[in-house]
Amino acid sequence: MRCTRGILARIALAMAIAAVPTSHVFALDDIGLPIHPKAIPSSIVRNSGKGEGTNWIQVTFKANAPYGEVVKYYKEKTGRNVEISQLSSETLMNTLILFKKAPQDQINVNIVSKVGKKATEVEMTRNYVKQ
Repeated sequence: MRCTRGILARIALAMAIAAVPTSHVFALDDIGLPIHPKAIPSSIVRNSGKGEGTNWIQVTFKANAPYGEVVKYYKEKTGRNVEISQLSSETLMNTLILFKKAPQDQINVNIVSKVGKKATEVEMTRNYVKQ
């Protein structure tokens, strides 16, 4: 009985460790952009669905990096053909990057952080029409 528990515990630990890098691959393959290198693995959440003639994929996570660093990273990854909207107040900073591969394939990267906090929240969404 004890031996079985030990084996099961080791298998569960190995599966948890193997799942961490896999999350990064899903975002790159599905969204078309990588997850920030300083993403907190336990915060990565992936959702997908269909509606109104389109498919969507959403990946959200927290990065253990300053807001400016995360914004710079995604500006570099999306390139030149983007629309950027930035808002900031005394308590909140927000950047929205709109990236179009084609009219029927769009990616949104929403980056949010509270002023003075180190962690930055990121939501990447891809809406596309499957052909």
